[in-house]
Order: sequence, then structure tokens, then C-alpha cells
Amino acid sequence: MKKIFLFTLIVLLSLSFSINAQDKGSKKVIKEVKKEKVVDNKPVNTICPVSSEDADPEITYTYEGKTYAVCCKKCLKKIKADPEKYISRLSEDGKSIKKKKDN
Repeated sequence: MKKIFLFTLIVLLSLSFSINAQDKGSKKVIKEVKKEKVVDNKPVNTICPVSSEDADPEITYTYEGKTYAVCCKKCLKKIKADPEKYISRLSEDGKSIKKKKDN
């Protein structure tokens, strides 16, 4: 009886270790996927659409699936309030502000 109990205990411990090892592998894959998502959220612009200063890639706002960088938290608040107003100012490549057309 003791042999059966000991054998069962060893089998259960072995299963426990193998399941734990699989969980660690799964967590690593999840972390890699999250890193890829961060890369995908790279800002499309290098200039702040609010102030026309150089944008800080750490201060961002995502609007309609695109991530936009701004220069400071003050500009972040403004772009959140009216994103289309500021985003429309950006050039196609996001490296400059469009010039206003004269009427």
C-alpha cells in the first residue's frame, strides 16, 4: 500500500513540475507578443501636431488605430479634447505641419 501511495505521489509531483514548466513557456510567448504590440504602436509623427515642437515618442495618443506623439502632457490634453483638429495639421509623413492655405 505504501508503494502505491509513494508511486502516486511521485507521478503527481512530476506532472506538477511539467505543467509549471509549460506555464513559464506560455508566459514567455505572451511577453513576446506584447513587445510586438508596442512596436506596432510606434507614433506616426515626429512633430507635435499641437505645438509644432519635436514630439516625445513616450507621450502618445491613439486615435482611430494610429498612434500620435505629442511634446508634453499639456498638448496631450489638447489633442484628446479635439483630435481631428490637431491631427489634420500633420503632413502625410508626420514630419511637418501643413501650411495653411490662403483664402
